[in-house]
Amino acid sequence: LHPRVRRQRQMCIRDRYENISSFSEMIRMRMQMEEKFNLGRKKAMAILLHNDRTEWELRDKLQQHGFEEEVIEDAIAYVESFHYIDDRRYAMRFAEIYKDSRSIQRIRQDLQKRHVDDLLIEEALENIDWDDSMALRKEIRKLTKGQQDFFDRMSYQEKQKYIARLYRKGFRTDSIFRELESYRNGNT
Repeated sequence: LHPRVRRQRQMCIRDRYENISSFSEMIRMRMQMEEKFNLGRKKAMAILLHNDRTEWELRDKLQQHGFEEEVIEDAIAYVESFHYIDDRRYAMRFAEIYKDSRSIQRIRQDLQKRHVDDLLIEEALENIDWDDSMALRKEIRKLTKGQQDFFDRMSYQEKQKYIARLYRKGFRTDSIFRELESYRNGNT
């Protein structure tokens, strides 16, 4: 076991046994706690088996399954000792995966929603070669359903709605207008 995990377990077990009088009762309680720790670890591993999670997401999932706080702490320390959860790696991979389909702002918001530290988010975004134009072109093609003259047939208010929609997805207005002009001219 990792030394940090071992210390946390010993402290938890010691706290539980302060008021116990008989040796057999202490052994029984210790076995129950060990079983809870093992169940927590197994559940954490099972959760991480399906997809990567941040520490906060794993903690939340374990709480939803009714584990006690010390069991959750032990399970998180256990999977961290094997580097199965790493918020830095998670943020880097997330940014790399979604850089072509989402705006920078949207990726930042999604990582914040997963409670990734702001410094890790900034580090992940700095290490990626960003160009929103590819993701923006994809969104425009999706909105227009591939029709070149889609925006030419719209009223001013309808165009503003589509521009606002793209803006809410995190794209900058200058990029939106540039890509819309490029799309209308057939340069996509």
